[in-house]
Amino acid sequence: MKTFLLGSFLFIMMLTSGQAQTTENADKDYRNFPLIVSIQFQNFALPFKDLGSNFSNVGLAVGTEVSLNGKQNWAQQFQAGYYFNRNAGNGFFTYTQTVYRPTLFNDFFAEVKFGLGWQRVFHPVDAYKYENGNYVQVGGGKSQLIVPLGISLGYNDYKQNTYAAPFISYQVIPALFYNDGIPVNFYSLFQVGTRIHFK
Repeated sequence: MKTFLLGSFLFIMMLTSGQAQTTENADKDYRNFPLIVSIQFQNFALPFKDLGSNFSNVGLAVGTEVSLNGKQNWAQQFQAGYYFNRNAGNGFFTYTQTVYRPTLFNDFFAEVKFGLGWQRVFHPVDAYKYENGNYVQVGGGKSQLIVPLGISLGYNDYKQNTYAAPFISYQVIPALFYNDGIPVNFYSLFQVGTRIHFK
């Protein structure tokens, strides 16, 4: 699976380097502040490891984006989401990502994106800490700085009226400040969603 994903990514990059398709219509029809909605599957694992478990921890995300150059190929996205994970703990996150989005052929596109955000992971069970000779219960969870790095494939069916641009995305998310013994841990997100550009 790791080899397949890496090969797919390299193939996408080769296609973009030889791109002959014009994006004039895409740039003309692009509109800022679409509604981005996605179903996502979260995994607490190293990148490209145990990919099957991605599909056991479901969640939702919403967001929007704005063009950085007046065209569709560079954008800044903003997203917030929540996922359910009975083993590692449910979590809420919000992040922003810079997105490079070249057109591959016709209206199909790829994305490479990187960003910065914040995540709050809640305790999956009651948690305790040792204090003054006793164990006392602590509430809440753990806040972490996250650095989401993603690749996507999608389709832009540009229209003058409202149109949707479906996509699939895989995100690797290094997270800082897990605990004193593990300063960095990794999450991943597999996302299926769409951008809805309103008239």
